[in-house]
Amino acid sequence: MWLIYKKELLEMLRDRRTLIISILLPTVIFPLIMFGIGKFSGDKQKEAEDKVIKVAFVEMNNYEPLQRLFTPEKDFELVNIEGSDYKELVLKGEANFIFQGESDLSLPQVSKKTEEIVMHYKRSTSLDRVFYDRVMKVMDAFETNQRLALGKALNISNQNVKAINSPIDIKKENYATKRERTGEIAGFFVAYILIGLAVAGAMYSAMEIGVGEKERGTLETLLLSPIAKRDIVMGKFLVIFTTSFTSIVVTLTSYFVWAMILTFGGKAIGMDFLANISGQDLLLVAALLIPLTAIFASILLACSIYAKNMKEAQALMTPVMLLGFLPVMVTLIPGVSLTWQTAMIPVTNVALAMKDLIKGTVDYNLIAILLVSTLVVAGALLYFVTQFFKKEKVLFRS
Repeated sequence: MWLIYKKELLEMLRDRRTLIISILLPTVIFPLIMFGIGKFSGDKQKEAEDKVIKVAFVEMNNYEPLQRLFTPEKDFELVNIEGSDYKELVLKGEANFIFQGESDLSLPQVSKKTEEIVMHYKRSTSLDRVFYDRVMKVMDAFETNQRLALGKALNISNQNVKAINSPIDIKKENYATKRERTGEIAGFFVAYILIGLAVAGAMYSAMEIGVGEKERGTLETLLLSPIAKRDIVMGKFLVIFTTSFTSIVVTLTSYFVWAMILTFGGKAIGMDFLANISGQDLLLVAALLIPLTAIFASILLACSIYAKNMKEAQALMTPVMLLGFLPVMVTLIPGVSLTWQTAMIPVTNVALAMKDLIKGTVDYNLIAILLVSTLVVAGALLYFVTQFFKKEKVLFRS
């Protein structure tokens, strides 16, 4: 078994594509892409918040208090427009927001009634939504001011105005910790990435040492050697497992290293949700991936052994990719959590456990059940592959 393991591993390491996929991509390219996207998103958000918004007012001479709130200091520009086709003016960019009133429009504090203003704008892109939020923040401030002024005109105290506007003031006491709140989403993404790596890391090596050996014509030579077929399967399985798990470890390690190098304001980018996670929980995350990686290594090795050529192997392995990702999506369904029942469901149980570990709400008794059930599945699949490999009609399909 170890001779097969050493042979296959050396052949994999001699392949440049293996080195690129297993080492260069996770250590350099993936982290740079991740942090690059984060910085690009942050820069674009800042640019949207600082971009000057053009605002126009039509038939609103009595609304000077509102116009004065759209100041250049807040990155607003008051513009004059010509014409009454407001849709065309907005779409052409003559003005981002046009406020239109009637000729007799007055301030509510003067008319003592609700006044109607039409706001013309376009909101479709993410940039439009940022503009909309900035404008509405100003409008909310103006409405609050007018509400208080109207109360004063009607001889109603500020407290009475506030009571009419908000009869019930709910003081929110959320007992969920910050770790629990951020971990709900961060845990899903961690599971999605790591389980995806477990599948992707095993796929290429499985094709090379399975159907790849068939195409190269070296499988027959290997079968003629005095090595038990069980040992051949175990050696190949361990190579797939090694490359896949190494890809996960290298990716995690490189992410932490890059996170400490690429700091912003003295704080590691993207490390907030990891601040309160214990070393024990991180080790458990790694432990959960061991039997899971073994499951995918066994399935992919079976696909590679069965396939007649690389094209067929890729067709067989595509559903396995879905098998890796779809169960993770189940963790987003409201009400789905790690229980005695879900701890028995392969892949989904690991994703749920990872999310709970990141949130700090995991039941360690369930982790034990999960590990046992996943190890049983991994062992059963490995036994199946061993028996599968002994069938000549599988090895030499024509």
